[in-house]
Amino acid sequence: MRYFFVIFFCATFAFPAFALTPNDFYFSQQWYLKKMELEQAWDSNIGSTDVVVAILDTGFDMDHPDLVGNVWVNGDETAGDGIDNDKNGYIDDVNGYDFVDDDASPIPSFNLPYDDSAIPHGTVIAGIIGAVGNNANGIAGINWHVRMMNLRILDNNGIGGSVVAKEAIQYAVANGANVINLSFTGFEVDPSFKDAIKEAYEAGVVIVAAVGNTKGGGINVDDKPIYPACHGDGGNADWVIGVASSDENDTKSDFSNYGSTCTDISAPGENIFSTTFQDDNQRDFSSAYYANGWAGTSMAVPMVAGAAALLKSSYPILGPSDIETILRLSASPVISTGDAKGKVGTGRLNIAQAFVMAPSFAKIDISNAAVSVEQNSLIKLSCVGETKADDPCRAVYFYASDGKRHSFPNDKVFFTWFDNFNNVKEVSSSFMSSLQLGKNVTYHPGTKMVKFQTVPTVYTVSKKGELRAIASEQIATELYGSTWNKQIDDISDAFVGNYTFGLKINSTSDYDVATEKKSVAGLDANF
Repeated sequence: MRYFFVIFFCATFAFPAFALTPNDFYFSQQWYLKKMELEQAWDSNIGSTDVVVAILDTGFDMDHPDLVGNVWVNGDETAGDGIDNDKNGYIDDVNGYDFVDDDASPIPSFNLPYDDSAIPHGTVIAGIIGAVGNNANGIAGINWHVRMMNLRILDNNGIGGSVVAKEAIQYAVANGANVINLSFTGFEVDPSFKDAIKEAYEAGVVIVAAVGNTKGGGINVDDKPIYPACHGDGGNADWVIGVASSDENDTKSDFSNYGSTCTDISAPGENIFSTTFQDDNQRDFSSAYYANGWAGTSMAVPMVAGAAALLKSSYPILGPSDIETILRLSASPVISTGDAKGKVGTGRLNIAQAFVMAPSFAKIDISNAAVSVEQNSLIKLSCVGETKADDPCRAVYFYASDGKRHSFPNDKVFFTWFDNFNNVKEVSSSFMSSLQLGKNVTYHPGTKMVKFQTVPTVYTVSKKGELRAIASEQIATELYGSTWNKQIDDISDAFVGNYTFGLKINSTSDYDVATEKKSVAGLDANF
């Protein structure tokens, strides 16, 4: 069944004595940055191009003068050659992908009819998160430096389905997104979309979503849940940071929904000044590069997503639950009355306070950690004290000759390449964050058969993550023996983008296990 999402519109710590103020022309109109005390936070960090934020929306203006410098680039793809160079299933996806029109140009469509509020929606969000700062031009984003992945899932009327949203989330995870911005809402639950949200969270991605808008004071989403903001695992895990909207006086916006369960924090969402879509060839969008007056929880979401990205740039070890806790504990009070009282999260986003609190959550000790290591090495950050099994500081990466760090999806993949963790080297957080995150490690060829969790097909693995479907159980038995069905590993659907698909194996002459095992001399040769 296909479900749809719709975007909504509504036209005591001591800080340093000095704060970093950008020279952007319209900075004085960005009241929300001062409200969240960004200038103090910028003294700590102004962002990093190592951090990737995926924006799932109507598409944004990638040649906008204040955005072009922070657009994500897929370095493994060649623009305009009509070839899927990185074999991820998407042709020419250099900056992201348009899941609505199924092409590599994720910018708004102008097919009639269109909603003139939907067309610039994604561009407004991109500007809040990552307009280039201190360039004497336009506005400053929460991150002066960042990489924004453009994933169009909403059409030119602001409507999209859960199927394409799921595919976009899986794409974002497979291509290294650290944060996902979801400025849309829906009332129905699509189990496959929910699973994609969970898998992204478990992969270490921060997911931020709107609790939605309703005229006349908003609704209580405890009574009528809004998705994806309300997706989670009860008290066990909060997969999504749900965001309500507040005004310039730290009062709940009249249109903002609320709730004690799904609403985690509030952020500025009224009278927002940001970038807007501009195209000389479109009469309705030919003049302005910037616009004021934007309102809605859609605008509050990128405030939080931007803050999460800024924290990740300073403390890459922080996981989604760490970042949510930091943002919630550091929030400033918000006024809400009536049924909404006490149901707008812990307060209004305060990014400067978050940076004061963050070091205590970054459980790393670099005193004995190597400053750097040679390529073709296993690396991890240091952990301090007791840590959970899923603590990000335990994550092991392979530092390859391409200069990137490649993560292992799980220990099953790791042990097809290495016998133990004895050669893992601890590195400093600054060195780790200096390495661009590459594609996930895939299984060693010839060692395992694999299948995706929602697909019954069983595959062999070849060099560089090529999967080949096995035509029958008899062939599987001949290749792997009578216990072949015990040698199959499940792969999360979120990682389908890390693999490519080759020809089906119709006989044992099509695939030789021993030859496949010898096809790579080591992990570095598998990228």
